[in-house]
This record gives sequence, C-alpha cells and structure tokens, in this order.
Amino acid sequence: MDFRAGLSRAYNTKWSYINTFTVEFLFSDSMIALANWSQDEIRDINIHIKSISTPPYTNQPIEAYIGDKWYSHNGRNEMWRFTVSFRDSDKLRLYRKFLTMYMEQKDNYFDEVKTGVKLYKDADYADEGSSLVFDFADSMIESVSQVQFSNETEAQIAEFDVEFKCVNPVIGNV
Repeated sequence: MDFRAGLSRAYNTKWSYINTFTVEFLFSDSMIALANWSQDEIRDINIHIKSISTPPYTNQPIEAYIGDKWYSHNGRNEMWRFTVSFRDSDKLRLYRKFLTMYMEQKDNYFDEVKTGVKLYKDADYADEGSSLVFDFADSMIESVSQVQFSNETEAQIAEFDVEFKCVNPVIGNV
C-alpha cells in the first residue's frame, strides 16, 4: 500500500472515541430506599462520571508438566471487576450514597442489593447511534475508594472510585 492510499484509509476510518459513553445504573428497589436515591439523582449520575474502566478478561491457567512436556489450557475465568470514577458535589453526596450501599450489602440478600450497570458507546459520527458495550447485570460494590482532602490544592473537585464485581457480564452485539 502506498502512502497516499494508506493516508486515505486512515482518514476514512471511523475511529472509536473513548470520551463518548453513557453509564446506566439499575439499582434494586431496596438499594434505592436504603441509600435514599431520588429518580433525578439516578438520571443525572452521568454528569458526575469521570471515567469507567472495563474489566480485563483473564483466567486461572491450567498448567501441568507431564512426561517431560508442558501442557497448558485456559482455566476458570476470574471474577470480572470494573471501576467507575466519579466527581462529587453537594458535600460528598454521591460518596456517602455509595458508602451506604457498600455497607448495606453485608446485611441483605444479594437479590436485594445487586446493581445493574450498563455501558453504552455513544455515537461518534452523525450517521451512528449508541450501542450497548457491556451489561453487568448482577454486580456488587467491591470497594469505595478514599477521598483525598488537602489544603495544598485550591478549588479541586472531590473524586472517588467505586469498584464493582460481576459474575457474568454480557457483551453487546458485535
């Protein structure tokens, strides 16, 4: 391929941009009540999302050395973990809600505290629509990070991470 043809292909490629996404949270009814979520807060949560890191797909390898030869195969899948980073407002309102949800998971049945999280890839070009990338249907909060307070910064927005774990993510249509 000559340079002109390669450059033309590069310009005509519909690249996927990582800053066009939407995250949808599907909290259980009991979790909405326990953390006192309003429908407006759930609807507007994307305003606070800084980023989301999708889970790595890894497994526990099966490796055996038998008869002077190595044998290897992919073993069981590891738990799928993903992280959502938030910027907070209203005196750490979101941070306190996610901490409440994390604490309540210990004392309630899974079906009462599970959370669904859907990641959509929004359109990058005028002739596209959004598409589902991941559906983390039965997720639990694994951890809520600390918030770093500091007198060395001025007017910095509070940020924190929520790490979720999921047993069976569904990958959107290809």
